[in-house]
Amino acid sequence: MAKKPRRKCVNQSCREWFHPARDGQVVCCYECATAVAKAQTAKNRAEALRAEKKRQREEEKEQRAQQAERRQAVKPLSYFIKQAQHAFNEFIRYRDRHLPCVSCDRHHEGQYHAGHFRTTGANPELRFDEDNCHKQCSACNNHLSGNLTAYRPALIAKIGQARFDALMGPHELPKWKRDDYIRIRDEYRAKLKKLKQQVAA
Repeated sequence: MAKKPRRKCVNQSCREWFHPARDGQVVCCYECATAVAKAQTAKNRAEALRAEKKRQREEEKEQRAQQAERRQAVKPLSYFIKQAQHAFNEFIRYRDRHLPCVSCDRHHEGQYHAGHFRTTGANPELRFDEDNCHKQCSACNNHLSGNLTAYRPALIAKIGQARFDALMGPHELPKWKRDDYIRIRDEYRAKLKKLKQQVAA
């Protein structure tokens, strides 16, 4: 019977050439077989440990998500309104970042707000209308009650008479619920991110 072709022992600490005595033989001797078996066992244990750690991480992540969802579920509606308004205001201020105050037409180092022309108290349906909200300095917004006398002509010049007339017309009051405010919040966070990416490109 002809000898089988030589091959190298798979034991990394040996790697000697040998003639296999049978099909499928990959080690040259019993000692190498034992060493390879131990190495494979250690490898299997390490893989099993990695798999278990991954499973634990995924389980912990799912538990954290469930806890966050439970915490969100008990939040009052006002919490989500505030989040949506904050995201909207951030977008407005960034959109108008290079413009002066819409009312006094000044650039200064003070604080800027997202000032509504038609107030959210009297016109809640226009709370998230982009034509109704523009960058405004805190002096005009807080101390001059929006400085609407100067705001009006500047707003018409900015958005045009047709859009201004549409803004001043009747509007249906949406029956916003918790999920609507979450959607609006996420929408304006995404719009702000996209706008910043466009600026950076």
